Amino acid sequence: MQEWRVIEDGPQDGESNMAIDRAILALCASGKTLPTLRLYSWERPTLTVGYAQDFAKEIDVNRCRKLGIQIVRRPTGGRALLHNHEVTYSFTAPIPHSKFPPSLLGAYKVVARALLEGLKEIGVCGADLASGEKPNRGRHSFHTPSCLSSINHLEIEVQGAKLVGSAQRRTKRAFLQHGSVLIDCDRALLNSLFKYATDDDRSRSMDILNNKVITLSEYLGKSVTRKEVFLALKKGFSRVLQGNWILGRLNSFELIRCTPNSYSVEIITA
Repeated sequence: MQEWRVIEDGPQDGESNMAIDRAILALCASGKTLPTLRLYSWERPTLTVGYAQDFAKEIDVNRCRKLGIQIVRRPTGGRALLHNHEVTYSFTAPIPHSKFPPSLLGAYKVVARALLEGLKEIGVCGADLASGEKPNRGRHSFHTPSCLSSINHLEIEVQGAKLVGSAQRRTKRAFLQHGSVLIDCDRALLNSLFKYATDDDRSRSMDILNNKVITLSEYLGKSVTRKEVFLALKKGFSRVLQGNWILGRLNSFELIRCTPNSYSVEIITA
């Protein structure tokens, strides 16, 4: 029977969260740990930027510093995301694996199915996979540094609005997919952390956040706790990826790998 590990972490700083995800990916690739679902949160608001994103050009670093918002680079691509009122999931498995197709999109679909099943457990029945990024129409096109300002292929949307943003990193022997399940969202704060070419672009980005982003609390019409989301996601993953799910912790190899002295994580602190 296939064995899977689930780790439920308490709130941690951005440096630790990203280092742990990287360590699990490295050890899964070397066969020294089980395929792992990790559920976690953040001890303070943290902005993660994609591995290739130019944060000096697109992020208002001075404002982040003034507000005490940490900036950390993710191992995955994409644009910046503010982690605050959410549950973050990361799922890591070796390549190849019998439960996952060999392609990025194939693995993405399997993880997305598990997320959808988990969302059903908490009462979100209208969620679906987005067919692709929605083009901007009507005015000149613009680039936004915000992950939430677009709905990309196979991300999870409800009523045409983004609920879960995800990104994947693949090595030759393993993949990591992680993302954010929004519980609440301070849209004005998020939009204020970025640099825009014009005030019109900033306004357009705010319009997208107001109309094309939805949270669990907004959809359900009630407050939701992280514990409830943890439980729902565990049920969703265990339903799609059947086998023996073990509640675990980082092993000794992972603990060594994710210590600050042995694993470099780019970080800007207030």
